[in-house]
Amino acid sequence: MKEFLTKNFSWIIGFVFVGIFALKAYITLKKAKKIDREGIETDAVVSRIEEHWDPETASSSFTTYVEYRDDTGELVESPMALTGYVPYAEGQRVRIRFIPGDRKMVRIAE
Repeated sequence: MKEFLTKNFSWIIGFVFVGIFALKAYITLKKAKKIDREGIETDAVVSRIEEHWDPETASSSFTTYVEYRDDTGELVESPMALTGYVPYAEGQRVRIRFIPGDRKMVRIAE
């Protein structure tokens, strides 16, 4: 058994990472479908954009935040899910969908 683990360690680690990535993708897609099914549509404004630099891959990813009034009328700021590489600008008006009571569940309305 020890010899098997030693010879196949990199393969095992690779499978673990692929499994984690697949699980994260599944959860994200499930969240997006829930927003599409149950979400409330409203207007929002892009409030800020955060860049996340990865020195290992020499690439950036971005988190786009929007400000909107929720179903209770409260002003809320939330990150948008699944924005990809769509170029948004601070102050830009967008149409979103959100799940009442869950500030992590916001995405562009389609």
